Amino acid sequence: MTLQAGATETALDIPLPCPEIDFVFGIGSGGLTPFECLLADRRETESISGRVAGPEAGLFFGHVAPALGRLFETREAVYFNARILGIETPPPRDVIKAMADVAAHGHEGGCDCGCGCG
Repeated sequence: MTLQAGATETALDIPLPCPEIDFVFGIGSGGLTPFECLLADRRETESISGRVAGPEAGLFFGHVAPALGRLFETREAVYFNARILGIETPPPRDVIKAMADVAAHGHEGGCDCGCGCG
C-alpha cells in the first residue's frame, strides 16, 4: 500500500520514511489492529482515510507502526490516506519473519528500542 500523512485532511504533505509499505495483514498477537479493521474487505486500488491522535498511533497501526518512523512523536494528531496497491497471500516464510519482527518490538503498542514504533 501507499501511505500519505499530513497535518490536515487536505494537505497530506508530511514526508514518510517508507511511503510504500508491505505488511502481513492480521499477524498481531491481539488480533486485527484498528488500522487493519479499516482495511478489511477492501480491494486493490481502494483507499481509506482517517485521523489518528499521536498518543494512539502505536496501538492504531500496530505492527505497521515501525514503518512510519517517528511521524507521530511531535504531533498531536495526523491525518492519513492509505491506498491498497496489491493483495496477495504471502509464503509461510514471510509470515514467520513478520511474526518474529512483531515479537522483536516487544508488543504492538510500540517499544523503546529507537525504531520509532512507540
